[in-house]
Amino acid sequence: KAFGSTEEEFVRLVDKTWRANPQIAAVGSCCLVGAICWNKLYVANLGDSRAVMGTSVNTGIKAVRLSVEHNVGNEEVRQELKAQHPEDSHIVVLRQGVWRVKGIIQVSRSIGDVYLKRPELNFDPLFFTVGLSVPLK
Repeated sequence: KAFGSTEEEFVRLVDKTWRANPQIAAVGSCCLVGAICWNKLYVANLGDSRAVMGTSVNTGIKAVRLSVEHNVGNEEVRQELKAQHPEDSHIVVLRQGVWRVKGIIQVSRSIGDVYLKRPELNFDPLFFTVGLSVPLK
C-alpha cells in the first residue's frame, strides 16, 4: 500500500512538472523495506534489490534470501510482462546478451520511471521539446 501511494504521488508530481523538466519522467527508484513487528520480520521489495538474512549454522553463517528481484533476467518476470502487455512485442528485448524492458532497463518494477509506464511521457532523451516560460529572441 505504501509503495502504491508513493508511486501515485510521484506520478502526480511528474504530471505537474514534466513540461518544464522532462527528465523527471525518467527518474525511478527501487525500494526494499524490512520491519520487525511482534517478533515477525516483514520484507517488501519493489525492483531488483535483494533482502538477505544471515542465520547461524554449525559451519558458520548461512545466507537466506528473503525476497525475489523484479528483473527481466528472470524468465518468470519476462513471461509476466509479456502476458500483461500482449500488444507490445518489444516489452522485453534481448540487447547485447542482456534482457531489458523496452530495451532500456532490467528492472521490471519501480517507483517512477514514468516514461516507460505512460506513452504520452515517452520521449527520446536526445530530442525533446521543452516549453519555456520566457520566449527566446
